[in-house]
Amino acid sequence: MTILACDIGGTHLRVALCDLSGNILLKRSVRSDDDDPGALPRYMREVIDNADVSVSGAVVGLPGSINYQTGQVIHLPHLPHWPHTVSADWLSAQVGLEVLIANDADLAALGEHRFGAGIGTSDMVYITASTGVGAGVIIGNKLLHGKLSLAEAGHTIIDFIGMRTFEELGSGTALQRLAGDPGPHVTARAREGDTEAIRQIHEVAYALGVGALNLAHIFSPELIVIGGGLSMASEILLEPIRQVLREEGGSFPASQVRVAKAMSGDDAGLKGAVAYWIDQCNLGEQQVNLA
Repeated sequence: MTILACDIGGTHLRVALCDLSGNILLKRSVRSDDDDPGALPRYMREVIDNADVSVSGAVVGLPGSINYQTGQVIHLPHLPHWPHTVSADWLSAQVGLEVLIANDADLAALGEHRFGAGIGTSDMVYITASTGVGAGVIIGNKLLHGKLSLAEAGHTIIDFIGMRTFEELGSGTALQRLAGDPGPHVTARAREGDTEAIRQIHEVAYALGVGALNLAHIFSPELIVIGGGLSMASEILLEPIRQVLREEGGSFPASQVRVAKAMSGDDAGLKGAVAYWIDQCNLGEQQVNLA
């Protein structure tokens, strides 16, 4: 069985054909365009039409609030024009397949739990730090959400004096604002030993650590996985996050939570789309047989 997996971010739209073992058979990426939500079904249809295998369905991850019961998009802060058009039913009609939609961080959490850094854990928090900040939560080996997607962590307040959010202080956008340069450039300089670039990443990492500590206190995970573009800074980013948990977690379990880099990189959401399809369609046994 082959699934069409789509991961929509604030800057890029990724579409892939995947099997039920999470293997990516074909992947395409273009820049996402807030003014053209119709690009998503066109691109999905293009990949389907050029596939040499039968596609059973599609899962689309979107960067914002999702109504899981109705398949409606509630709010996409980085693609504000899309919620007026995009829904699971609309996409299904456009591409001629059953389409499920989910929050992008939720899918990335599933991807890392099922196929990446979270293998072997039952309770895990995934934090994505790219254009914005999002989080997905796995408790008891299951994705945690209610009627709406659960953890809009990026919009929680971590600086109550300035009323600034996790996203304002701990995202790739925050790093670019601080350094006056895109995050990948800052990361490259930091890896070369540039002390100012390292300081700038550490400042953003401290904010990520505060947000991660809050999530650790709320959900008591075994593991926090950091993904998104900022995770490319690896230990330069991760060690300050661990330090915040150790030093500010006190005697609570949060101080002992492990922190790891996402293993799947940009593919976490695509792999998570496979896991979500398996779970929604009760295909776990088929997955085991294919693994």
